[in-house]
Amino acid sequence: MENLRIRKYDGQELAALAFVPVEPIMVLLVSHGFRGAKENGGKIYSFASRLQELGIAVYAFDFIGSGASDGSFADITLSRQGDDLAVVMDYAYNRHQLPLLLLGRSFGGSTVLAGGSKDQRVAGFILWSTPVMLKDCFARIMGSDYNKLKEGQALRFQDEAGEFALNPGFIKDFDLHDMDQYLATIASRPVLIVHGKEDEAVDFTNAEYAARQLPNSQLYLVDQADHRFTGMTREREDITINWIRETFPHLS
Repeated sequence: MENLRIRKYDGQELAALAFVPVEPIMVLLVSHGFRGAKENGGKIYSFASRLQELGIAVYAFDFIGSGASDGSFADITLSRQGDDLAVVMDYAYNRHQLPLLLLGRSFGGSTVLAGGSKDQRVAGFILWSTPVMLKDCFARIMGSDYNKLKEGQALRFQDEAGEFALNPGFIKDFDLHDMDQYLATIASRPVLIVHGKEDEAVDFTNAEYAARQLPNSQLYLVDQADHRFTGMTREREDITINWIRETFPHLS
């Protein structure tokens, strides 16, 4: 495993972990969720080890303002995260000159669509618990605070990781993104969609909606799985690895 600092064009640095087999034949980039981090609660290590056995190099990184990366979380936007992803894609591709797979969890999946859909170096997409109906999803999660942000108020929130600030640009930036267009752009490429039927944060209708737009997708709705796949992460990994093996048989 390598600890990396990947510099952006503005001088800020992204913290990343690289898991590279001796002779990689594909590269997978992992985008974490809202308020998440590259380690995914420590789960990235075993998952990356399993992928390395297939010859896949894995890069997991912290978006600006998250984890060990530079910057302020309060200024998070989908556009900024898309820019971060593009920087890591360039780094990994320039290093290996190999096809890319993009995996995004939750808002990281939204980012994969926004930041990677137009890039032809990407051979496939993996969406875990991903919101594609962004405004509806965050309005439901935030309640009345959503409208406060929309009206221009900066707010403070509390979650299990502590207190954090969020600026109104987060909501306003949604208007710059057409998720339907992103889905249409990747319709000819393979896509895996995995979502829990008991997801309390992002309703599984988001997964069903995305699958309807993607004729080359495979949709897995997992019974009893919540947003984090609590106690069921191995099942999600198994689904993902089996799909990769079937979709890219040269990896087997």
